[in-house]
Amino acid sequence: MPRAEAIAVESLSKRYRNGVQALRGIDFSVREGDVVGYLGPNGAGKTTTMKVLTNLIRPTEGHAYIAGVDVQKHPLEALAHVGALIEVPGVYEYLTPTEVMAYFGRVHGLSHASTAERTKTVLDRVRLSEWADAKVGGFSTGMTRRFFIALTMLHDPDVLILDEPVLGLDPKGMQDIRVIIKDLAKEGKTVILSSHLLGEVAETCNRIIMINHGKIQVTDTVENLTKAGASRRIDVEFLAPLEAEALSTLQALPGVTRVEMNGRRGTLEYAGNLEAVAAILHGAVGAGLKPVSFALQEASLEDIYVSMVGKDGGIH
Repeated sequence: MPRAEAIAVESLSKRYRNGVQALRGIDFSVREGDVVGYLGPNGAGKTTTMKVLTNLIRPTEGHAYIAGVDVQKHPLEALAHVGALIEVPGVYEYLTPTEVMAYFGRVHGLSHASTAERTKTVLDRVRLSEWADAKVGGFSTGMTRRFFIALTMLHDPDVLILDEPVLGLDPKGMQDIRVIIKDLAKEGKTVILSSHLLGEVAETCNRIIMINHGKIQVTDTVENLTKAGASRRIDVEFLAPLEAEALSTLQALPGVTRVEMNGRRGTLEYAGNLEAVAAILHGAVGAGLKPVSFALQEASLEDIYVSMVGKDGGIH
């Protein structure tokens, strides 16, 4: 049966008092069980969206919904089953994870026994069990980030909203968070995480939403985006280096837009689809250029990101 919408925003806009238009009437939805990367350059509107979704700020226009409930109209109901990490909060330096969890267990209305059980479960999940009674102030950056993600999971939420969860972490710390998110996905949790790191999004998410200048650029699966943005480049090798006349012939073939050669090997850029590729190769053979191998270059998520969002920064 069709999955319900876990998160939805409709015509969402936010203008700050300083005149910055952070969101410009955006619409998107996240279905139950999806792990969605909310991708965009710094200042694109990612954190503003996350803060609206968690009722930390109010939108200028539009609505945000969690499980069909309007976040601004019914925040307690909407956010009852949400765990959120929106900007890393101040570190509870003189408290232990057990003490912090005990406090937030009361905030979530959990019994003492339930809090203790969930504390053990989530600290195991983020590999901090042996640090349960250590002062949080002594944690490394990676440990602190893992701890706060554990805190978002304390009440076993169905939906997790994570703003830049790997920001400032080293590669090992990033890998740790990646494993946690993948485990959550296996459990059927719904996760939306914002990031400007394409590699992390591609590794952890099954869907992507790209935003820039406060506008949604594209919403799709990683697989579909890669297919749609298929690179228009061919790596090619010829039997012998091309002389000037042969190179001019290659450049003049219909569909070829650019040629870069280094000895026998080079790259062709072309316009069109796979039929254009076949025509170019057929033309090269017909002209006596003797190609011996070729390979279509796959588009990376970074290529697609730059083509859709652009190389510049976020809000201007």
